[in-house]
Amino acid sequence: MKFALFICLFLSNTIVNANCVSCNFDNKNLANFEFKNQNLSNASFKGAYLVNADFSGAKLTSAIFDDAYANGANFVGAQLDNASFRNAELELANFQNASLKNVTFETNTTQLLHGEFKDYLQNQDRFEITWSCSPKLSVSGE
Repeated sequence: MKFALFICLFLSNTIVNANCVSCNFDNKNLANFEFKNQNLSNASFKGAYLVNADFSGAKLTSAIFDDAYANGANFVGAQLDNASFRNAELELANFQNASLKNVTFETNTTQLLHGEFKDYLQNQDRFEITWSCSPKLSVSGE
């Protein structure tokens, strides 16, 4: 199934009725791909290039976007509960009406948190935001 999926990916920029649960898209160039309304639960997009990718209405529960470059990505109405965006580039990404329960947005304070994104998160009544900064210890090599 996963082999057939990758053939589909490279022949078209649109995924339709594909079962992408737990699929691995790590380090793939998926700029401008359409994943609208697809089930991508537990999928991994670590280090993927996702500029202007369309995930609107997609089920992305527990998906991993760590180190992804997703500027301009569309997550409108997506289910992102328990997803991870550690050190991801998300400038101009749209999370309007997305479900964001227990989502991790982490930049380890080396990336600027854009004001518009911070304002968006702080003005939502449907979830609670906790901001924290963990110092990097010289012993850990970070």
